[in-house]
Amino acid sequence: MAKIPFKVSARAGKLFGRENFSNPEGAIIELVKNSYDADAKNCFVFFDIPTIKKRDSDGNEFEIPLKEKSILYIIDNGEGMTAQVIKEHWMQIGTGNKEKDFISDDKRTKTGAKGIGRFALDRLGFETEMWTLSKKTKGETGSYWKMDWNQFDESDKAISEIEADLEPIELDLKLKIKTLIQNDLLISKVIENINFDRGTIIKISNLKDEWFNDETKSVFKSLEALIPPKELNIPFEVYFKHIQQSKEYGKVETAFFNDFDYKLKATYNADTLNVDFEITRNEIDIKSLKKNYPDIFKTKNYPYDLETLEKKTFSYSKSIDKVLDWGLNDLNKKLLKDVGSFEFTFFYLKQLNSLKEGYPYKTIVPSERKSTLERFGGVKIYRDSFRVRPYGDPNNDWLRLGFRVAQSPAGPGQRIGDWRVRPESTAGIITISRGTNPLLIDKSDRGALQENDAFDTFKLILTRIILEFEVDRTKVLNPLYLEQKRRMIDLKEKEIQKRAEALANKIVAERNRVEESLYGKKVKPDLFQEKKEEEEKKSYEEAFKDTFKAIDDERVDQQNREIVQVRSLASLGLVVSSFAHELKEIKDNAYEVKELEGIFKSIVPKEIKNSIEYKDGIEIIDLLDENSNKIIHWIDYALTTIKKDKRTRGEFEFSIFFKSLNESWIRIFKKRDIQLNIIDNLEKESYNFRAFEMDMSTIFTNLINNSIDSFNNLNETQERIIDVILSLKDKNIEIIYSDNGVGLDEVFENKDEIFLPFKTAKRDRKGKEIGTGLGMYLVKSVIDDNNGTIDILEPEKGFSVLISFPIRK
Repeated sequence: MAKIPFKVSARAGKLFGRENFSNPEGAIIELVKNSYDADAKNCFVFFDIPTIKKRDSDGNEFEIPLKEKSILYIIDNGEGMTAQVIKEHWMQIGTGNKEKDFISDDKRTKTGAKGIGRFALDRLGFETEMWTLSKKTKGETGSYWKMDWNQFDESDKAISEIEADLEPIELDLKLKIKTLIQNDLLISKVIENINFDRGTIIKISNLKDEWFNDETKSVFKSLEALIPPKELNIPFEVYFKHIQQSKEYGKVETAFFNDFDYKLKATYNADTLNVDFEITRNEIDIKSLKKNYPDIFKTKNYPYDLETLEKKTFSYSKSIDKVLDWGLNDLNKKLLKDVGSFEFTFFYLKQLNSLKEGYPYKTIVPSERKSTLERFGGVKIYRDSFRVRPYGDPNNDWLRLGFRVAQSPAGPGQRIGDWRVRPESTAGIITISRGTNPLLIDKSDRGALQENDAFDTFKLILTRIILEFEVDRTKVLNPLYLEQKRRMIDLKEKEIQKRAEALANKIVAERNRVEESLYGKKVKPDLFQEKKEEEEKKSYEEAFKDTFKAIDDERVDQQNREIVQVRSLASLGLVVSSFAHELKEIKDNAYEVKELEGIFKSIVPKEIKNSIEYKDGIEIIDLLDENSNKIIHWIDYALTTIKKDKRTRGEFEFSIFFKSLNESWIRIFKKRDIQLNIIDNLEKESYNFRAFEMDMSTIFTNLINNSIDSFNNLNETQERIIDVILSLKDKNIEIIYSDNGVGLDEVFENKDEIFLPFKTAKRDRKGKEIGTGLGMYLVKSVIDDNNGTIDILEPEKGFSVLISFPIRK
């Protein structure tokens, strides 16, 4: 049987190449990348776009580019090509030389691999000329290559019939450049001190696109974002010039942030599964801090001590399981190793002076920062030193930072870990490589990276690295926020004291005036009378202070009621309140099950009551009864918790609350073999404590839910016990809550991290959080709002906390 080969038409080859360069801007970028791959230190993009003047229907004059006479030059001082390289590689479509030899002589990782970059020339113009001088060529003998791309449109030609012209020539690259650009003074000055002992000149003429000003400006901006940032310290510069607009453009400047509030550099090592961090804090004015808050950071531990704040930069390392709060196993270790090692440099630049926040920030120039972020903002990915689009483009929030802000919109100092950075205030540089990150693969259209497991894990690691910065910033600002809050309370106390004194003095003075008018003369008070008046004033002052405070407390209560309700709904779920009516009907129907057994027994004949079928029926009824009890319990608990009277602050009795709590949970505890022990030392004590009952429910509902989850994770059969001890000590109500479950997950190296929002160790196989991470955050928030404290204890087994609330005088 005869074997026949496939034939590819020239037109098919051209279409194959064009799919990768849908626009001329992308084609220019590809040619600049080729210069980088050739180890060039300098690359030049020159436009020579003559225009013709025309008038519109209203007689207004405008200019149109002449495509046929337009020329585009791409010039570099890279390694150049020999005639042999041109024949064997440049003229071979789809060559794999860069895929095999992807490290250049200067140790650059080459960006190209498909071997179709030369079709960028076809995309830009109908004719191409190339002068090239190789570093391997002795003397000044170079090569001249010429191509007419119109050949690919001849439908009857096979691709093997397409030919280009190639001939050896004596070549002085710098002289040739000056000749081509007709000795343009500005361009000649730029290239004067550049070494051109090797390199390539590409001249693309008879262009296929009309290059208006907007299009050339767009190319310049793309090059700004494309070429390696200064932070990478790669010796590769691009110069852009438009011959007809001599005063426009010039050297393509890349991102370099020297005015920032925070800089975080993270290096992820996929072999050791470790992350090295370097954080630079540049937000606080140390002089202002020392003046206005002299003592706050003196007692803080590293890295939140004053000395470290003054030094600005500090470093530390964390294993990836601690960064992700994700216990490691063989499966997720593979996911984390598949991502590959990378570096991430992240910048935070706020765009407002934020003086109203009261923090000792450095003064910034918002307009300059806005301009910088508009040009270079966004978290960008660079593979082998070149941009991977569209990551970091305007409005491309690929890490969903905006979504995270919507989830947690708090201010930076209010609570530790509660603040999220806005995407418009960020810039970032992520460096990956074909060599170290082989699974972070381009899509076929080179438009983005493939959405695979490696990319999902990559994004997960990046967001958690950003969280390290967010938590650090809140830990710096939170002590300042608390100090401001304390000073405001002191100021309010002084104001109340001042108002009370003034009113007391006014009353005593008015009383003396009345007495004087009654007796007709001023009574000279004796020592006893003066003391009596002083005591009278103090009595008035105390009464007025209590009144003013009560009024102020009521105003605060009004403000807090909505917060309390929202916080409780976060624990219960909005669905409870949305379907309250339906839930009541379900509860009522659940009681009907209790009558089913009697009906079943009454209608079944006596002779079959010992049968297996009858016993099965009784067991099914018992199961329905048990499930109906569960339904009744949960509906009772849910509907009781959102009752209006629980959303009002009032005198609160812990003994009564815990008896009610035990009754609410007793069915669930019985079903799960959980024993609740309450040791109540408060029952006979007299104390004054005011709180929202819903707040207390939020605390202990979340603690109990965590205990149940902990018991479910036990690997052995044991007693399941929850202990609650209530006591009154040193004018504080103390509650010790404990369980004998599995205890805190070992990923929580710092135990207090469990109080951070969205901090959870519950994850699926890909590391995606399946817990909300809000339970203990809500517990801490409620306790803080009630001026209490919570401390994590260290029991021999399980989990234990000490909660303390101050009582009123």
